[in-house]
Amino acid sequence: MPTLEILGFAPSTYTRTARMICLEKGVSHSLEPLEFRAESHRALHPFLKMPVLRHGSLVLFETLAIAVYVDTAFPGPALQPADPEAQARMFGWISAQIDYLYPALVGELAKSETPAAEALAAARDCLAVFETALTANPYVAGDTLSLADLYLAPMIAFAEAHTSWPEALRDMPGLAAWQKRIWDRPSFEATKE
Repeated sequence: MPTLEILGFAPSTYTRTARMICLEKGVSHSLEPLEFRAESHRALHPFLKMPVLRHGSLVLFETLAIAVYVDTAFPGPALQPADPEAQARMFGWISAQIDYLYPALVGELAKSETPAAEALAAARDCLAVFETALTANPYVAGDTLSLADLYLAPMIAFAEAHTSWPEALRDMPGLAAWQKRIWDRPSFEATKE
């Protein structure tokens, strides 16, 4: 069987998500660089983003496609609920992370080393939604680790590296407890870069 390759840069939150998923599944893979924004990159990802998965002749772009492929094509612990309603909730959380949390948290923090107070307030408002979920459950989408947690962890780690993160967790004990659970996982530790 060909080696599974994740093409991207280690600091990318979405590349880290793909790598964490592989590690949680026990899937051997390699991290390969991209010639960022070169034509060779466009040939793999038409929108010049990352990561890209290459597995033999299969090439997938977009993290969600990569996540579902790795989770369903390989043995190991399931990272998606089997129940259709629970699975739909998990995908709802992933969509919220991509559409709302990523732009407010990672996108704004990547623009400036000193993000505006309004940007930090918007990120905190998004985090408050996740706090509500993590107060009710130990993981984003319920009682067990899922793809939703593996999307969120790199975003939170990025914020932690670029802001005064403990201040962001003030009055968010559910998120703080979730962070401790995830940061203790070997997949998180192994993908620090």
